[in-house]
Amino acid sequence: MIKHLRIILFATLGLSAALFTVSCDKDMSISLDNDKLDNLLVTEDDTLTASVATLQMPNIPTSGTSVILVGKISQLTTGSIKSTSYFRLNPAGITNDIPTNANFDSLNLVLVPSNRRIVYGDTTKLLSISAHRLTQSLETKTIDNSLTGLPTPVYISAPAIFGQQKFNYATEALGSVNFRPKVNKTDTVSMRLNDALGKEFFSKIKASDIAFNSASNFQEYFKGLSLVPAETNTAMIGFSDTLQVRVNYSFIGSDGFKKNGSKVLSLSERTLQYNHIEKNVSGTAFAGLTTEKPIESSATSGVTYVQGGTGVVTEIKFPALKEFLLQPGVAINKAELEIELETPHTGMFPAIPNPILMLADSRVAVNYLRDPFGSDPQFGTYIVGNNTGVKGKYLFNLIQYIKSATEANAEDKSLFLTLAPTMGLGFTPYTSVLATENNKPKVKLNIVYTKFK
Repeated sequence: MIKHLRIILFATLGLSAALFTVSCDKDMSISLDNDKLDNLLVTEDDTLTASVATLQMPNIPTSGTSVILVGKISQLTTGSIKSTSYFRLNPAGITNDIPTNANFDSLNLVLVPSNRRIVYGDTTKLLSISAHRLTQSLETKTIDNSLTGLPTPVYISAPAIFGQQKFNYATEALGSVNFRPKVNKTDTVSMRLNDALGKEFFSKIKASDIAFNSASNFQEYFKGLSLVPAETNTAMIGFSDTLQVRVNYSFIGSDGFKKNGSKVLSLSERTLQYNHIEKNVSGTAFAGLTTEKPIESSATSGVTYVQGGTGVVTEIKFPALKEFLLQPGVAINKAELEIELETPHTGMFPAIPNPILMLADSRVAVNYLRDPFGSDPQFGTYIVGNNTGVKGKYLFNLIQYIKSATEANAEDKSLFLTLAPTMGLGFTPYTSVLATENNKPKVKLNIVYTKFK
């Protein structure tokens, strides 16, 4: 016969952006040979709230991503985002073996959609892109925070070109193209460029001009191209950096038939290909949002968002968490952050599919939330909503993170909901708007804990 049966109850605590009462569901475990039931207490607490804000991270690296992001979109809640892409060209492999009787035909820029399938926005309308000749050399920049004393953000690991940087290009376009981007197709897009430039390239190749002998010589002669979206565009597309500029020509072969040939320039120095990404939030609740001016959710009726490309993040804090954890006799068994989304899974502007959390100190991202007891950045679990009114949500395991809430200067630390650099921080326009309830964002921290007397 079993004696001295003890039932231990674990209380479930929810910490949300709005005050709420937790459910009475409780996990249950059994231990033997201990009848000191008075040492256990089931406790509920509904006084802990989340502090949520929209924040602009500074200096988002957008170079060397292998994605040429071009286009413009506009959304009622978050305003517009526009991306212009820049790159150099390389004449590697081009030799003067063009027949003497050859004639120039055309100069074409050939673009291939990225295998990441980045197409965002209204694709029922034509997307218009023009190519322009750079008049300023592209170069990387090193972020030096030694004078400010602030740490370098974790997403900056090397010299780069950052999304807010601008380089000059000629006003007159070398060519343009209108097309409808396709989400599930990889059809190439061909843009015919200026014939005068094409003839110039053709003549220099035939003359074995020094400009085509090396990438550095070509850079001195031709600094590169920028792909500029029209202001009327309603979509954005990501192209691969395996683009080509083809100098096409024709000639009569020895058999008397017309033949075609081409000389191909490819993209040069992938670390210098970058996307200039700019947002415009005028006329929205986020007007005035800058790196120096975060906007608290209380000023936007609870609305907040996160966006790739621009580096806009949702900042989350739990100011009273430290006091709760320092209570005597509290043992945390589970901690899960739940973030509900207003943005749907499908449509023209689907939600970010693979979010992460960055750990911030004094509103500077200094690390990544890692997998529990692991070293890799933790990607949030995305539970997709449905058409019956159930909204999607992100879930993160915070069992290790909450331990830091009792450390010194814990009040200066927070979480940034965003994207990983490898998953779109600097090369996608994906946007997620958080759901609200009673003018507060639906963000809550669900804690399973044991309370001892």
